[in-house]
Amino acid sequence: MVVISAYFSGSETGMMTLNRYRLRHMAKQGNRSAKRVEKLLRKPDRLISLVLIGNNLVNILASALGTIVGMRLYGDAGVAIATGVLTFVVLVFAEVLPKTIAALYPEKVAYPSSFLLAPLQILMMPLVWLLNAITRMLMRMMGIKPISWLAAL
Repeated sequence: MVVISAYFSGSETGMMTLNRYRLRHMAKQGNRSAKRVEKLLRKPDRLISLVLIGNNLVNILASALGTIVGMRLYGDAGVAIATGVLTFVVLVFAEVLPKTIAALYPEKVAYPSSFLLAPLQILMMPLVWLLNAITRMLMRMMGIKPISWLAAL
């Protein structure tokens, strides 16, 4: 599960730190991965929601399983042990390390990750749409006007 979380974390950073001019150039040159990434980035709110949904689902599942295992092995103290261990593991291996690598090498992370993100975005569209609808509603309630690509959803 840590690997899946790292995938989502690294993908998000890789996608968001890509040089857009280079991406457009690569897409015009016929690079299929660049075209796929460009399509994903046309609706950045959908991409961010997808990544956050995936990452949160995986991290919550890891936390629940870690707590169960911790309690079976160490009783009530297992909750604290699991919390400490998982916090360290998730922060280092599923957040900081993959995000740092993706920030340094965005193309090497974003292009391959688009192979899975594109079909996942289609599969998760109802949940992504719901999350974005709630976000738009909350933004309106706070008096924040959504930018054009967000309002078009």
